[in-house]
Amino acid sequence: MAAEAAHEPGSVNEYIQHHLSYWNWQFGHSPFWTLHVDSLLISGGLGLLFVISFYFAARTARRRAGLAPSGFQSFAELLVETVDGQVKDSFHVENPLIAPLAITIFSLILLMNSLDLLPVDVVSLGERATGLKFFKAVPTTDLNITLGMAFSVFLLVQYYNVKMKGVRGYASEFFMHPFNTIWLSWFNFILKSIEEIAKPVSLGLRLFGNMYAGELIFILIALFALGQGWPTHLGAVGAWLTQFVLSFVWGVFHLLIITLQAFIFMMLTIVYLSMAHDTGH
Repeated sequence: MAAEAAHEPGSVNEYIQHHLSYWNWQFGHSPFWTLHVDSLLISGGLGLLFVISFYFAARTARRRAGLAPSGFQSFAELLVETVDGQVKDSFHVENPLIAPLAITIFSLILLMNSLDLLPVDVVSLGERATGLKFFKAVPTTDLNITLGMAFSVFLLVQYYNVKMKGVRGYASEFFMHPFNTIWLSWFNFILKSIEEIAKPVSLGLRLFGNMYAGELIFILIALFALGQGWPTHLGAVGAWLTQFVLSFVWGVFHLLIITLQAFIFMMLTIVYLSMAHDTGH
């Protein structure tokens, strides 16, 4: 995570704020109508990469039917089989949408999280090359992206709640559970509303919080060599070695975090959809 030697920021705060700033595009004068163009471009590009790569893996699998898989085809088949097994273990109702949705969520979030392993100032070099002032490369450190995915899952959960239980059946969960009495229906409604709202909020905030914290730690590690320039004297050599060791250790640990966060988001999506299909009450 080499610090910027060629372009030294005015202060530590300026350096941190620069790496946490987005490439914005604002409509009108209200800050509410602001797009984070970098997050949207990276998310769209990675989504396209996922679709194209798995499409060619599927074509290769059909063309090599009966032969042992190799290369990316082997990885894709392993991922599909693993996620499909998780869906079968957690989801006991037949629905052809769930497994593809789970694979898409896991793969896309894993791809977006993986960009956090890029050296901090590699993005700064790209900014200079393109003339951009700000650019954030990790979409899952953008709360808009994580909450957008979480609320998409939330809408899908509500759709299946109504589809499987009917409007009346789903409404009864709000007014007659956990206390099956009309006198406490108002209290049941408050509890159920909080429970439903908490699902997308916790889903989005968990992913955002872990990835944002990881990115911030990488930025703080990069500060060890900030302003030291090239390692031509003992102090600079020590700073660069410290930065390299800390970056390597945190990067290895971060591999677990980025994979675990993608897995948790996927599993909670499966669980919430499974609950939506449960008509036992």
